[in-house]
Amino acid sequence: MSCSCRRGSSIKELKSKEIEQLTEFLKKEPAIFPFILDLINSFRPTDSEDVRAERIFLTLREIQELGLLDFSEAEELFRILKTFFVKSSDAQRGNFLEALVSALGPFTFEGRARRINRCRVFSKGKKISEKEIDVAFSGKGYLEVHECKSNMARQWRDPLSKKSRRGAKLHFLNSLPQVCSNDKTVIPCCSGLDGELTTKYVKKVFKFYGFRKIKVIGRKELQEKFFQKIFN
Repeated sequence: MSCSCRRGSSIKELKSKEIEQLTEFLKKEPAIFPFILDLINSFRPTDSEDVRAERIFLTLREIQELGLLDFSEAEELFRILKTFFVKSSDAQRGNFLEALVSALGPFTFEGRARRINRCRVFSKGKKISEKEIDVAFSGKGYLEVHECKSNMARQWRDPLSKKSRRGAKLHFLNSLPQVCSNDKTVIPCCSGLDGELTTKYVKKVFKFYGFRKIKVIGRKELQEKFFQKIFN
């Protein structure tokens, strides 16, 4: 049966002023993209304001030492990051990733695609689950669906059984290619800001649990897509 993703939200609901400012700065200074993704990935919900401020300072120092920004540009970025991380909720990081995936996708097929944010999967007009899809791309013959977690290593850890909250979502995603098999190929993806080594670890965890249908998209893939969009 063919599936579609419907009843989504507007991308405007994800994009705060801080996300817009950071995104525009990254477009202007693409060389710092991997540093900012690493910074966002490093944050923890329990971090104090002092810890967050220190992480921002260390990232900016590294960027400046490499000569990627001049002093005035670094000052501007500091103001944006301080507002983004220190003065906002933890949800900001997840929303940034969803907005980024929305702007860069699709990742697994070429051609025109319609993007749907925060939607649910339907088959023949009937909703097959209440589980929400963060971002979906619907193209000719393909439906790519994303579960976005800014830190995949922290999210996708034991237990990932069908009865656990985290595991149930992965079991659902992994089942979609078979449930929806007909005229559209469904590609479930888990996307995050993790580096290459951690992304490989998450792939091994998924393989261990039998989630072989889920494609894992980490910082490397996001960066490749970002530079492709900027420079092409």
